Formats: sequence, C-alpha cells, structure tokens
Amino acid sequence: MEVLGTITDKAMRAVSDISGLVAVIIGAGASASVASVIKSWFPEQTKTLTDETIAAATGFVMFMWGDRIHPLISSFGFGVLLASIGSFTSEFTSGIISTLQKK
Repeated sequence: MEVLGTITDKAMRAVSDISGLVAVIIGAGASASVASVIKSWFPEQTKTLTDETIAAATGFVMFMWGDRIHPLISSFGFGVLLASIGSFTSEFTSGIISTLQKK
C-alpha cells in the first residue's frame, strides 16, 4: 500500500501548479515522440517492444525519478505515462464503451 501512496502523492505534486499541468499536457502529447527517441538510441534492445511499452517505461522512470533533475521532468513523465497507458488500454476499453452507442 505504501507504493500506491507514493505514486498518488507524486501525481498530486505533478499537477500542483499551472506549469506542472502544462508539462503533463505536453508529455501526454509527446509520448509517441519519446518512444521514437528511445528506439533510435537503443534499436537492438527495443526491437521486440511496442511503442506503448517503451513510452510507459520511459514515462514511469521520468515520473518517479525525474524530479531529482527538475520538478517539471516528473510532470512531463507523468503525462507520457498516462498517454501511453491510455493508448495501451484503448483496445480493451473501446469495445466496452462502444456497447453504449445508440443503435
């Protein structure tokens, strides 16, 4: 339970002001670009991974430990993490949501 508390505390700090919110939004928009950059630097290590997996892992690392460099890196990483997890889960949730569509 301690891990979940740490993550939620960091998430609240990531969007605690307007600059953090903007960094989260920019990170969400940049998740595909982040995956491309990682793939360009580590082509052999990432050839079997999906872009969502690469972006989620990179976003998580930036979110958890990026504030050691600058607080906005953590916020940016939170946006990357959210976007990549959303992209990953969209194939599972779209079927459920589409059942609500008017026929």
